[in-house]
Amino acid sequence: MVTVGAMVHGGVCLGRLDDGSALFVDGALPDETVEVELHHRKGRVWFARTTEVLSRSAHRAVPPCPYYGECGGCQLQHVDYAHQLELKKEIVRDALRRQHVPIDVDLVVHGMDDPWRYRWRGEFHVVPGEAGMADARLGFNRMRSWRPVAVDDCLIHHPRIAGSLAQLRALVREAAGPELTALHLTAGEDGDELLLRPRPQSALPAAAVDARSLAADQRWSTTFTTLHWRGHSFRVSPETFVQVNWDGLEALYGAALRGLGETAGRTVVDAYAGIAVLACELGANGASVVCIESNRDSARLGLLNAEMNGLRGAIRYIAAAVEDALPAAGAGADAVVLDPPRAGCDPRVTAWLALAGPPRVVYVSCDPATLARDLRILTGSGPYSVDGYDLVDMFPQTHHIESVVSLRREI
Repeated sequence: MVTVGAMVHGGVCLGRLDDGSALFVDGALPDETVEVELHHRKGRVWFARTTEVLSRSAHRAVPPCPYYGECGGCQLQHVDYAHQLELKKEIVRDALRRQHVPIDVDLVVHGMDDPWRYRWRGEFHVVPGEAGMADARLGFNRMRSWRPVAVDDCLIHHPRIAGSLAQLRALVREAAGPELTALHLTAGEDGDELLLRPRPQSALPAAAVDARSLAADQRWSTTFTTLHWRGHSFRVSPETFVQVNWDGLEALYGAALRGLGETAGRTVVDAYAGIAVLACELGANGASVVCIESNRDSARLGLLNAEMNGLRGAIRYIAAAVEDALPAAGAGADAVVLDPPRAGCDPRVTAWLALAGPPRVVYVSCDPATLARDLRILTGSGPYSVDGYDLVDMFPQTHHIESVVSLRREI
């Protein structure tokens, strides 16, 4: 029996064993008393899962997914959605406090009207059956394990993806080689098309994919699909990064655009630019946009997307690492947008911004800890102050949260 305290990043609650050992508990809520089952130890910290709730939080909900607790895709289905947002907000605040980041503005939280069926992209593992690929299914890794669990539905994936699982299972059973490990899926064309990429690609012939899609009367592609936002069209390949919650894009990039302020006639550097989704809106608003993107496939698609949307003259690309290209690209810029991977910015990026950065910086982050680390450099001992802080819940039912921080240069 354990009484747990605060929830921390990862969706686990803190507790203590009788011998004083630290404990991370899955499936609990702050201040609940629960029975737990220990499942592994990492260093001096034990990990456990809740087996029985003895003292129940008022915010506890009944998870609607039959795989919840076994599948590792979601961590917060046992929490009512309004409270999920509050918990995530406090986790972000804690990360900022730990790095002594001064925040004198409210953290504005943007939730979803419908926190289900929001993932337009996902990767499903192949789960061989007793007969190998002949009765294989699709699923996800189990919680805190690399062993997959087969599923027939996923409540956080787009209906185009979830509704195609039966046909995809049939495709795998009929045509896949034994080396097939996963199917990478993206809903496109406003949900009317499915972009499919096997892992490895050679394990599933494209002709078999085409034949199955025709038999199922569905639109499947193995090369590209198209997504739309604010009147712009974007070509997307399986290898290029896109926000998996396309319906949440307006809240996320809308916050970034508000943080930048007026951009018409100004130069904006879009670091980690991807396929030019934000850059196209900036260009349409009259900005001159310098995109930095190290992935050459993304850079090529970004240029194509700029051309498709009539914005080729407003957008140029530098195919290089941000830490290498930013000093030259950012010289004389009016603003910089940062949207780095989970690891955050390379130290050379924050160092250059602190030394010679522009009047405005907008930092989009999917990881509170690395964001707080970088903000400490830019605000705690640097020349910027936080002008606005938006939290955008792009991943309901999971512990993930996006931050959009607007920074203003003071010196």
